[in-house]
Amino acid sequence: MSAGLRIAHVVPVTEAEGPFRRLALWTRGCRLRCPGCCNPELFEATGPVTPVAALVATIERARARHDLEGITVVGGEPLEQLPAIAELCAAVSERGLGVLLFTGYRKEEAAALPGFAALQVDTLVDGRFDAGDLEPPLARGGRRFVGSRNQRLHHFTGRYADMSLWTASNQGAAELEIHVSAAGQVTLVGAPRRVARAARELS
Repeated sequence: MSAGLRIAHVVPVTEAEGPFRRLALWTRGCRLRCPGCCNPELFEATGPVTPVAALVATIERARARHDLEGITVVGGEPLEQLPAIAELCAAVSERGLGVLLFTGYRKEEAAALPGFAALQVDTLVDGRFDAGDLEPPLARGGRRFVGSRNQRLHHFTGRYADMSLWTASNQGAAELEIHVSAAGQVTLVGAPRRVARAARELS
């Protein structure tokens, strides 16, 4: 069993980080450090470590309260915390929830990482964020939830394989959400082009 995960923050329910209602969590630490990243404050692998069991309990409470369909794992770079990420994803999958994970590594690179073979996700979104080639809006043929054109969808199950979940304009998902925690922490959630614009306006 792993020691746990460095987690920056958790949004208990969102419709801007993948299909349907989901819990989203952001990991700390990223050696890739893509220029123009929306979350540069998460580059350093600092902060306390949260036990996987505690995260699973948080997810179960959020599921009961918000009728979640799944979780989304973003960062930072989640795969820099293997095997703990694999442990979390397995526990979530065993409870019948879907798992969507975003990584800056290409799938071919990720396959060489220790612990990747044990990773249980329904869909992996891979590729370094390219701020110079953002994913266009839906009206111009873009995909939902994806940051830049180079990023690819790898469906390991059929759960999110229907491309209408990623392209149809009638799914009802917001491109930007603003969440404020009980402690007053503001988290911008959604399409990077919208998040970056909102961050500038709020600064």
